[in-house]
Amino acid sequence: MAKELSALEQLKASRNPLRVIDDIYKEANEGIPLSADYIGLLKWYGMYPHVNSDGLEDKKYFMKRIKLVDTKMNLEQLEVMAKIGKDFAQGLVDFTTRQNVQFHYIQIKDMPEIFRLLQSVGLTSRMASGDGPRPIMTCPVSGVDEDEIYDVRDLVKEVDTYFDENEDSYCNFPRKYKIGISGCKCHCAAHEIQDVAFTAFKADNGGVLFDLTIGGGLSKSKQIATRANRYVKPEQVRAVAVACAEIFRDNGNRDNRNKARVRHLLNDWGIEKFVEEIEKNIGYKLQEGLVEPKIASFENRNHFGINKAKQAGYSYIGFATNSGRVAGSDFQAMYEICKKYNAGGIALTATQNFVVYGVKDEVAQALADEFVALGYPYNPTPFRARLQSCTGKEFCKFGITETKEFAKKIVIQLEEKFPEFKDDVTISISGCGNGCSQPQISDIGFVGGMIRHEGERVEGYEVLLGGNLEGTSKSRISRKVGVKVPATGIVSYIEKLINDYRTDNLGQKRFKDYLAALETVEDEVE
Repeated sequence: MAKELSALEQLKASRNPLRVIDDIYKEANEGIPLSADYIGLLKWYGMYPHVNSDGLEDKKYFMKRIKLVDTKMNLEQLEVMAKIGKDFAQGLVDFTTRQNVQFHYIQIKDMPEIFRLLQSVGLTSRMASGDGPRPIMTCPVSGVDEDEIYDVRDLVKEVDTYFDENEDSYCNFPRKYKIGISGCKCHCAAHEIQDVAFTAFKADNGGVLFDLTIGGGLSKSKQIATRANRYVKPEQVRAVAVACAEIFRDNGNRDNRNKARVRHLLNDWGIEKFVEEIEKNIGYKLQEGLVEPKIASFENRNHFGINKAKQAGYSYIGFATNSGRVAGSDFQAMYEICKKYNAGGIALTATQNFVVYGVKDEVAQALADEFVALGYPYNPTPFRARLQSCTGKEFCKFGITETKEFAKKIVIQLEEKFPEFKDDVTISISGCGNGCSQPQISDIGFVGGMIRHEGERVEGYEVLLGGNLEGTSKSRISRKVGVKVPATGIVSYIEKLINDYRTDNLGQKRFKDYLAALETVEDEVE
């Protein structure tokens, strides 16, 4: 323990990870296995060991997560990120559901240069992981979309900067602390599953307030957030966000890591006590807010297509990836296309997709066409638009099944089988029960595990159906339906769901409502 604290003190005192990285590099060169202390420090900088073929941590290679404060990478930053993906990550890049970039196959020997590259363009991986405030969820077109409710960019940076400049007080939470701050018209930041979230709406007097929600989250102890029945003014957001963090830091469960989440503290206390503690911390009463603003349904939370920006003469364009994975060569090509048309840069969405912003109207179609040619449509099929996948056993020590490359093939097969399918549907493929790809709120969720199929144990998935986000009162967690599908049977299972819906929609007008209405079925798809 003493070594960990000493290294952490050095790290924070210098605000420069290279001192610790140098020590780690020396030990690695001398053949000394990386200690748990150093692994813990690396996680604080967004680094996790890969796993090897036996499912054990492979400390030669790491995944590295980069923190994007407002989800955006300008041209200069995009150039550096593309270089890291190409030169150091063996061309494997993932966009995450928390609007970050993950690189794979990172080696300790390359970390000094990677840190220098990031610092040269104002990027960091500090607090991208670990038990502290995670990067803030927000709308990728904040400050860009002409119809947004409120431009929250300054609020997001203000809150992030506060935690960053006071990291000594906020880097050791009971567990990670997830915040959402959004002024998006379609609520794309998914406030219902954040520990603490501020969702903008137009007040009756024409001003803007934020609806405060607390205690959302997924993983195994999944829960939709609770409305605090309080409205927050823009100038109060930072104080309330910090108050909630301090309440969690000082009162969260440190004895049981499975219970070390804001939602468990909320459930122990009740919302009234939690709000009372917030108001005690900030020193004033918040405005009572008994009415929840109208919230868009989950499938409508996207920014695809060519859209008018609020800046005259400019557009922004939303594109889909395939399951969040982007080849390093594609990442480089994205930069080159953006540079060619003098675009502002790229912003990441909460559904593993991306937006190109700052595009002049007269070149918007040409830029969009080049991205389509690269393999990223701006008018995607429902399958490509909303099929998410986690890292899986390819790199994650918790993964039981392979997900990323597998999910990419699933998308292509579904597009080929159902070229005319237009119903909105969210599909998630997760490599384990932690559900990082969010099967808990998807219309169709697949949770990876080993199952018995035709007398053998094979990679398979437990099926969840009927999840959705639509505000705290209408959201629903997906439910187990008693079906386990071998990995080879996923496409056939989805095909059966679609065909059954076309035969008898159970009186439902939308495929997603049909899935929510299906009875539990106790069988296994062969």
